[in-house]
Amino acid sequence: MDFGAHIFGVGPLAEPERLAHVARRAEELGYHSVFLADHIIVPRRLTSPYPYSRDGSFPYDPDLDWLDPMVALGYLAAQTTTIRLGTSITVLPMRHPIVTAKQIASADHLSGGRVIFGAGVGWMEEEFALLGASFHDRGRRMDEYLQLMKVLWTEKHPRFAGQYFQVEDCGFAPKPAQKPHVPVWVGGESPAAMRRAARLGDGWHSAATSLADLPGKLRLLREALHGAGRTEAEFVISASPTDRLTLDLVHAFAAQGVRHLLAPVFSLDPDKVLHRLEHIATHVIAPYRRGGR
Repeated sequence: MDFGAHIFGVGPLAEPERLAHVARRAEELGYHSVFLADHIIVPRRLTSPYPYSRDGSFPYDPDLDWLDPMVALGYLAAQTTTIRLGTSITVLPMRHPIVTAKQIASADHLSGGRVIFGAGVGWMEEEFALLGASFHDRGRRMDEYLQLMKVLWTEKHPRFAGQYFQVEDCGFAPKPAQKPHVPVWVGGESPAAMRRAARLGDGWHSAATSLADLPGKLRLLREALHGAGRTEAEFVISASPTDRLTLDLVHAFAAQGVRHLLAPVFSLDPDKVLHRLEHIATHVIAPYRRGGR
């Protein structure tokens, strides 16, 4: 089991030294990865339900500083040396896929091959509208965008003919440092997200799941992997538990096949984030690695 931490890059953690300090401390403590969130512009009035709160309300003030994760990846690449740097998740259908492919490849190049590209379809229709991006076909566009990005990342002479983008007679460099390309972890809890992860991803990145719900989700995911002609051995299952994180819980998730776990460290108070990173590293991660319970 690898352990990651979602540090968002929001509010006080958008301040350069605080963000870098948290990432470096996670690296010192032996975390596998840190992740950054993605919102470009936040409407003041929302009717779209937020999928990760009980009442559907979005818990963040629209005036909070919110770093662009692509820029933050490059910044953290220079501030760290070994920890993996990920997005959790990039809302891919509201971004230009060729520009996004360039940003991710550049960050992977600058970091020496440490980027994880977490991507999902998004949920905030009002943000799509402000960006002039279509919301209702976002699933189809995400499928095409991921295919296009992989072509750009891997082919010397990229050629792609899709519904939304056509590419030929061009160069695209630098390529990612990781081969064949940056790992793509598809986020989302829906059956459609799991099918997309199985077809087009290198992993499934669950933003929130309980131990009770995990078997049902994994059954759908494994059926999708089988249908796509793929094996679980070539695939990463990443989860963010909604249950209290204990050593027993980690063992239970590992027994279900989860290979990456997001530790619940996020707070708008950087001191609390550091405390949680250290507490979990001491009381959960270290005993797990020693094989204890």
